[in-house]
Amino acid sequence: MLETSSLKNGNSGDHPADFPASITKVTGNIDLLTEILLFLPPKPLIRFQTVSKHWFSIISAQRFRQLHCRKKHSSGKVDGILFCWWVYGNNYVDFIPFNNCMSKKQKGIIPLAFKNIVVNSTSSKIEHLHSCNGLFCIGFNMGVENDQVYYVYNPSTNKRRLVPLPCTKPREVMVMNLAFDPKVSDYYKLVCVIKSDEIYEFSVYSSETGVWRESMEILDIKQQYFIAQGVFLNGCMHWVSEMLSFLRFDLDSLSFRAMPSTVIPSGVLKRNIRYFGQFSGHLHLIEVYGFMSMSFDVLELETDYSKWFVKYRVDLSSLHIAYPLMLSEELDLLDVNRRTCNVVCVVVDDKEKTTRLLVSTPDVIVEYDTRRMTIKEVTSVENGKIPVMWEDVSVFEWYDTHQYVETIACV
Repeated sequence: MLETSSLKNGNSGDHPADFPASITKVTGNIDLLTEILLFLPPKPLIRFQTVSKHWFSIISAQRFRQLHCRKKHSSGKVDGILFCWWVYGNNYVDFIPFNNCMSKKQKGIIPLAFKNIVVNSTSSKIEHLHSCNGLFCIGFNMGVENDQVYYVYNPSTNKRRLVPLPCTKPREVMVMNLAFDPKVSDYYKLVCVIKSDEIYEFSVYSSETGVWRESMEILDIKQQYFIAQGVFLNGCMHWVSEMLSFLRFDLDSLSFRAMPSTVIPSGVLKRNIRYFGQFSGHLHLIEVYGFMSMSFDVLELETDYSKWFVKYRVDLSSLHIAYPLMLSEELDLLDVNRRTCNVVCVVVDDKEKTTRLLVSTPDVIVEYDTRRMTIKEVTSVENGKIPVMWEDVSVFEWYDTHQYVETIACV
């Protein structure tokens, strides 16, 4: 890799420097230089913008950013996981990188940056967080009733954008879901769920036009959905429910479309949804039934939305042997199945022709390979303790989890 120091040679901007002939030949060929830069991760690219005006013009160009975002997206690489959870009215943010080269200080920079997005405010708290392909939509409570602000934030570039709220008074903004697909567009959309009397209403914002569009669709407020955990795919936002039919909301037509649901087993009051998300163009769902069950199916939705089918059968019972803290006496007092082991991310690896499940335990994040049926430790979660009354237990839920993907996408 080309190092910034050697390229700048002690100089910055367009000041003359003595470069080896080989480097001059590469940097003088804009097509070749562009191809090389496209292979670099976002963080070095941001630094390399300072090499010269020429490099800045290449990297900051809309076409280059578009190509880089699409290339990164097609790689299917997840760079880390961001956890955000709430306990007793306080929010906590923790970041676990999949690059073990990061220092403890570097790991702490990202959570701190999220909390400090609102400048000159000591009372703001993160109230909502939603992510999609490297961008985050963050809702802050400013310490006053119904006083909310929303930002779209790219942690890779540390760029943020204040989102203009739709005209909702006397209605209340409940949550915003972010929709961003770099393969389709450079721009993102936001789905705003608005509470009005006893119903939910929907509005969609486009970063391209800067305009909110109101949908005619409504939803009874008594119908409980994971409305803050929408999953974006194929131009639609998808929501699941423990008791009701699943929803698919088309962001172009602003209308609901047909969406198959899973059957609630006989004798069971509701679904026990343990994971819902998408990766590599596929929706995945995990439902677990049976106390302390460590065996479950990973369901995948047909691309034509005709039905859910069993994609993988998983048995994680060996985790109890490798990580005995999962069966601690304190945890046995709780719903052991729910608190000691949770799938927080499903990663499809087309190159290796396998799918990996990232699983949160009290000790570590582990990876289960569905093809090889192997388990390996990914990283420790010692800095991600959840402060609860009975014990500090680092077991996250799928809805606490946000994939961290480095990107140079604009906000």
